[in-house]
Parts: sequence; structure tokens; C-alpha cells
Amino acid sequence: MRSSSVGRLLKYRVLLWLLTSLGATQAFSAEDRPILTACGHHDYAPWNWLQGDRIVGVCAEAAQQLFGTLGFDVDLTYVGPWKRCQQMVSSGEVDLNICSFKNPERETYSHFSHTPMASNENALFVNKAGGLEYEKPASLDGKLIGLVRGVSLGGFFDHYLLENSHVIRGENYYRLFSMLFLERIDGVIIGRQSGQHLLNLYDLDEHIVDRPIPLVEGDLYFSISKKSPHYQTLSSVEDLLNTPDYQLWLQRALKRYSKLHEAYIEEN
Repeated sequence: MRSSSVGRLLKYRVLLWLLTSLGATQAFSAEDRPILTACGHHDYAPWNWLQGDRIVGVCAEAAQQLFGTLGFDVDLTYVGPWKRCQQMVSSGEVDLNICSFKNPERETYSHFSHTPMASNENALFVNKAGGLEYEKPASLDGKLIGLVRGVSLGGFFDHYLLENSHVIRGENYYRLFSMLFLERIDGVIIGRQSGQHLLNLYDLDEHIVDRPIPLVEGDLYFSISKKSPHYQTLSSVEDLLNTPDYQLWLQRALKRYSKLHEAYIEEN
């Protein structure tokens, strides 16, 4: 089949998906469909979170649907926390990381899509009583900064924090925000949307606030292990990520999964 025909077919498939999946994830598979093993952050709602034994969220659905149009079933069975996810992509035990920042270390073991699957602004969250302001990286010099294990802010900021701040790594954001509330650390860095969403759920939004100047305005990417036999699928996904309809779906999915995560927390 000619490349132009393949491109038209992919655009038709993604349009069909976008028209039919705004309300819910399609559930279809066949026994002969190849499986793409995948992992994502376990505590980063609404992008990703652990629910039962699976990773769910915006990135999870985007991966399942977009790679599904290429003929794959994406297996998002939980393999462990975020750091473990990265290790398994590195070793080739997992094919796909469903959304992450690029950094030099990850690029040594992963192929990244050229087009981001989404953008995510990272912000500094502080205790209202603490008064820590953020204007530039030097604002964090000598401060105790909370990050979840395995989280990267990109090459520059990772190195800067390592050299100039005291980084406290936690298993999840509930623990880090609790430490911030008790003034045991000076700040927590997390995506602005995710942080605001989680603080509302933890009933801490009146005590902890995000500073307006972003630390990193970063892009989230699909990445596939260099040891995976399926890395060439990324070039086909590029066409799907660049459609206007995908961007519209993405904004609606963020709102939908914020509500789904809130309902999940209330039930559990």
C-alpha cells in the first residue's frame, strides 16, 4: 500500500475513534492482535493513576486508542510505581511509557515520539503559611523540595535541583503534600492541573497554593523501549497526534477524567 494511502487510512481511523470515544473508551480486541505492554505514573491524576490492578487516565486512554488504531492491544496492568515503570522500559520488560518528559537519561533507553501527546506545566506548590515565592530556579536554592520517586523535570532542572536544593523523594503526592502542610518541606513540584486537582481531593486547597510562574512548561510524550520490537509504530502515531480533533478530544478527556478520579476517591 502506498504511503499516501496509509496516511489517509490512519486519519480516517483516528477520526472514527474521535467521533465515537469522547464519552468512553472503546473495548474491542481480537485474539490475533499483538499486545503492547505499557506503564505510566501511578499517582498523577487526571493524566494517570492506579485503579485496581491497572493504570487509567487521559494518557492511558489516548495510548489504548491511538495504538489500537494501529492494531495493538495496550496492556496497562500495573507493574509498579513510577520509578519501576522507567526501569522496566529501560530493560525492555515493558514496551511503552504512555506519557513522560524527555530527559537525557530516558533518551538513552527510549525512542520518543516527535510530537507530544500533551503539554503539562509544572509548578511549585507551597504552604500558604510558609511564604516561599518562586521567580527563578535560584529561588529554590537550599530549600527542601518534594518530588515523587522517578519524576523528572527535564535535564536542566533535574541537574539544578541536585546541585542546589535538597530533594525529598516520596512514594506519592498525598505524603508529600502532607509533609508540606506540616511545614516539614518547603515546596512540592507537580503539574499544575494535577496538583490543583489532588489538593481539592485532599481538602488541602485552602492551605497549599501554587505559584504562578511555571518551573517547566514541558511536553508529555509517548516513548517506546529501544529493546522493544515495536518502536517503529511511533512514526505512525505522529499523524494521529497532529490532528485538530485529537486536541479537542484531549481537552474534553482532561475534564472527564478529573471527574472520574474524584468519584473514585470518594468511593474508596
